[in-house]
Amino acid sequence: MNYSNLPNFLKVGKTAAHTTGAYLRQKLGEAKVKYPKTIHDDLLDADLEAEHIILDLLRSATPELEILSEETPTAITSDNYWIVDPLDGSANFQHGSLLFAVTIALVLNNTTMASIIYLPMQEETFTAIRNQGAFLNDQPIHVSNTKTLEKSIAHLGDFAKGNDIQTTYEYTNDILELITKVYRVRMIGTAATDLAYVACGRADLLINHATKPWDVEAGKLLLLEAGGKTTTKYTKNRAINIYSNNYIHQEAIHAIISSSPDQVFSDPI
Repeated sequence: MNYSNLPNFLKVGKTAAHTTGAYLRQKLGEAKVKYPKTIHDDLLDADLEAEHIILDLLRSATPELEILSEETPTAITSDNYWIVDPLDGSANFQHGSLLFAVTIALVLNNTTMASIIYLPMQEETFTAIRNQGAFLNDQPIHVSNTKTLEKSIAHLGDFAKGNDIQTTYEYTNDILELITKVYRVRMIGTAATDLAYVACGRADLLINHATKPWDVEAGKLLLLEAGGKTTTKYTKNRAINIYSNNYIHQEAIHAIISSSPDQVFSDPI
C-alpha cells in the first residue's frame, strides 16, 4: 500500500467521522436500547445507525480497504483496513451526556498509520499520521509537561462493564496504590476521549484495561505522535494499559506494580 496516499485517506476518515457525528448530535437524548450486550452495556439503535453511516462512506471511498468495526466485528483477511468505533461512550450518549466520540484508525501493512477522534458536541477533531505529529482542529498538540504523579490528573477506564464481579475487584485493586498518589482522578466513560485528552495535555495519565482495537488503536497513535508513551502490563487473566505524558510513566508503572505484584511482565505497545 502506497503511504503517499495517507493525507487522502485521512481526509476520507475525517469526512466519515464528521458525517456520523452530525447524525449523533441530532440523536442525542433519543437513543433506544436494541438489546443488552452485558448487564452493564447496551446496544443502542444509534450505535447501529452510526455504524451504517460510517461504513457506507468508508466502503464507497476506499473499496480496497476492509473494515473492522465494534458492532459487526468481521474477520479481517487483509493487511490494510480501517478500525472503527462509530459511537465510543454509548452509555454517556444514552443518558444525554455530551462526552462521546467517533473514532477511526487506518492500518496499512499491519501498522496503524493514521487516526481520527472526533468529539461531535465539542466540534473537536483530533488527527494523527505516523511520524507527522498530532493535531486538534489542524493545530499541533503535545502532551503535558507534568513531571510527577502527585501533580497529575489521572483518568481511569470504566472497569465495571462486564458480569464478572471478581474481575471488577481485580481491576479495582490494580489502581489502588496509584489513586493515592495522583492529584486528581477522573472517569469519563469514553476511552477515545481519555486518550485524546492525554494527548493534548488536558490529562496526564490514563489507566484502563481495554483490549479491543476499536477502543484504543486510534488514540494510541494520537498519543504517541503527541509525545506520550504507552505500556501494557500482563497477568494471567488481564492486561493493564498505562498511557501517559512520558514524564510520569515509570512512576505510574511502579504504582501499578505496588498494587498488583503479579504484574511482572511489561510490553511496550
